[in-house]
Amino acid sequence: MKAALALALGLVLAACSDKYESGTRGPEPVPYKGDWRNYGEMPDFSVWVDVKSITHNDHFAPDKYTYVWMRQDFKSDQVDGVSKGVYRRKYARLVIECKSGRMAETAAELRDENDGDVARYDVPGYQWEFADPQPDSYGADFVRQVCKIMASKDAAKNDE
Repeated sequence: MKAALALALGLVLAACSDKYESGTRGPEPVPYKGDWRNYGEMPDFSVWVDVKSITHNDHFAPDKYTYVWMRQDFKSDQVDGVSKGVYRRKYARLVIECKSGRMAETAAELRDENDGDVARYDVPGYQWEFADPQPDSYGADFVRQVCKIMASKDAAKNDE
C-alpha cells in the first residue's frame, strides 16, 4: 500500500513539474558556429562578435534592448575567480540599452584551450548590472557599433 501511494505521489509531482515548466525556455545557447567577425585586438586578447546574434529580444521588452554575443580569445591562461578553472576563451551575452549607451553581461561561458567546458554563468534579468562604458573607450565604441548595426537591421525590417 505504501509503495503504491509513493508511486502515485511521484506521478502527480512529475505531472505538475511538466505543467510548471511548460512554455519556459532555458538560457540562450552560445552560437559556436555563428557569423563571428573580428572586432579588434587588445594586448592580451582578441574580440569577436557574432553579427547574427545582434537582435532585440521580443519576449521581454521589444526594441528596448539589443542583445549580442561577444567572444574573447585570450593569448594566455585565465583563471575563473569562482570555479578556479583555467580558460582561454570567453563567450559573453551582452544586453545594451542603446538610448543610454549602458551595457550589462547576461551570460558568460568559459572554455579551455581544447574547447572544453570550464564554467557557465547566467544572470537573471532582475539582477542585470548596467554600466556606462568610459567615454571614447573601446567599450563605448563597441556599444556604438552594435547599436548602429541593430538600427540598420531595424530599418531594413521596416522597409520590407
